[in-house]
Amino acid sequence: MDKQKLYTLGYTLFQNGTGFDIEKMFKTLQEFNISHLVDVRSVPYSKQYPQCNADYLKAACKHFSISYIHIPELGAKASYVQDVFSKASDIFFEDIFPITKSNRPESTELYADDEIVDFQKFRKDEYFSDGIKRIETAYDNNYTLALMCSEKRPIDCHRYFFVSKKIEQKFGDWIDVEHIIQNQNGKIDTVSNGNLDKQLSEIVLNKSEIKKLDVLNSNFFEPAKIDNYFGKTEQEKVNDFCDRYWNLMHGWKKETNTNNNNFENYD
Repeated sequence: MDKQKLYTLGYTLFQNGTGFDIEKMFKTLQEFNISHLVDVRSVPYSKQYPQCNADYLKAACKHFSISYIHIPELGAKASYVQDVFSKASDIFFEDIFPITKSNRPESTELYADDEIVDFQKFRKDEYFSDGIKRIETAYDNNYTLALMCSEKRPIDCHRYFFVSKKIEQKFGDWIDVEHIIQNQNGKIDTVSNGNLDKQLSEIVLNKSEIKKLDVLNSNFFEPAKIDNYFGKTEQEKVNDFCDRYWNLMHGWKKETNTNNNNFENYD
């Protein structure tokens, strides 16, 4: 029996110069026989591309005979009342702090004692689980979904790291995830989670700050740093190491200002 397909995409894949080609995006959705566009941004607005605000997308979906759904439960920015935060040094065990603000989603420096979203905890959170249940219900009804966020490259986005990994972990026996991308020839294509996992390992292990750590090699005085990470094999430990590093770069800081409604920097 063939598996059902779940797709993801970032709307910036359809940038056209300084504008945005919404018609191309929806024709792409039609080509993949997608029935529902699922917005997984925490707040479904874009300052740069107002065509990607929820109300506009609803109207466009209606025109192209595709349903629009916003599932904020699958967004990357947690509420400060959720028990999904950890100290940065508890997520990533190596001392490479502070992380420069240019590498952080909220554009502020990250220190070892700062609390950020811990995606391992977040995947077990009841609010997030409610969102995953909505995905399950959709596939029980034979819908075909495309999870939409903003980032062009899925490897930079929580829709790959946070959401789709959980979907394949829970429903991998009947749902395959494919991420819509532009290939080297400029054509629309897809890439699997497995291929993205390999890309992530290559990217992380080749970063200059990671190379300095020399995590894979032991010496006469101490074992290899990779032994501190989780897994039965070296590759599993490398995967855990790279996942934790991704978390460090993308996890939002715990924010106690409940009146902050600025959505300019949201996912």
